[in-house]
Amino acid sequence: MRLFDLHCDTITKLVEKKREFTDTKELHVNLPGLISSQTAAQVFACFVPGYNQTPDQVFDHCNILIDAIDALAEEHQDRLCLTPSLQQLETVMGSDDNTGIIIAIEGATPLKGDPDLLSHFYDRGVRLLTIAWDDNEFCGTVFGNGKGLTPKGRALIARCNELGVAIDVSHASDKAFFDIAAATKKPFSATHSNARAVCPNDRNLTDEMIKIIADRGGIIGLTYGSGFISPQYYHREKINREKILKGLRDGSITIKTAHQISHEALSHLERARLEDLARHVIHILDKGGEECLGLGSDFDGVDSLVEPVDGVSDVPRIFDFLHKQGILSRVLEKIACYNAMAFFKRVL
Repeated sequence: MRLFDLHCDTITKLVEKKREFTDTKELHVNLPGLISSQTAAQVFACFVPGYNQTPDQVFDHCNILIDAIDALAEEHQDRLCLTPSLQQLETVMGSDDNTGIIIAIEGATPLKGDPDLLSHFYDRGVRLLTIAWDDNEFCGTVFGNGKGLTPKGRALIARCNELGVAIDVSHASDKAFFDIAAATKKPFSATHSNARAVCPNDRNLTDEMIKIIADRGGIIGLTYGSGFISPQYYHREKINREKILKGLRDGSITIKTAHQISHEALSHLERARLEDLARHVIHILDKGGEECLGLGSDFDGVDSLVEPVDGVSDVPRIFDFLHKQGILSRVLEKIACYNAMAFFKRVL
């Protein structure tokens, strides 16, 4: 069974922590794991939160991350292929020996408040945009003020549609979700979000949201972070998250310190289980149908993963478990790979 993953933060670890892509201990997504798991395509997200940085620094940082993705594909060209066009993506999907890379930006902060600057990143190969991670000039988020799209945000949605950049509503506020749904003429995604009815994380999707994404031909990426899966883990994580965000916004802590604080606070908590994850799968299939669900691991972006997954090489274990729960093989193949491919066919 081949895999198509809609979100990982691996490039940040490669650049900022100087990891090697062959490192199976420190990286959730690594070259041996992509090969063993038969990953057909992986979306690499460029995440630049922008705290304590000027707009120009954020712009430059994002370009550095894209440079690193380009270099990664060049270094491992026998396995990795950049796939900015539908034709290139289809070619990789037809091969068992390659993994396609799709470049994404998580949070539109690098655009410096200018929707037209998306053209620069499009030319650099970006084909998916998470509109906001924290509040920005375009959109409010569940982490922030909860407001919707701004006029600049609506202009950005239109620019995404014009260029063929997939829109991601992960992290957007509930109001912004519905604003984006009303504004976009193309299907859209929630690349790493689960079901709020199963786990009340405000980053997860309500039943109404699931149905809207499904009815519009969009895709939901099942994410493996314990805080998105387990209500018990989420409630502990939320307290920690609010403290960290306050520190990031007032400049009292750095991103590096935030990760350290989070790890220390949460490392002793019991991880979510596959039984918990299966409840999200069944719920989303029930509310949205079998065409709307894909994978959005959030690998290398979360500290705690569903037990027993420790990286991309373990993802087939999720599907072995779901099959034992009675989910049909043809449905699992759609979730694993083909729903995501169908989504990009509709958008690119």
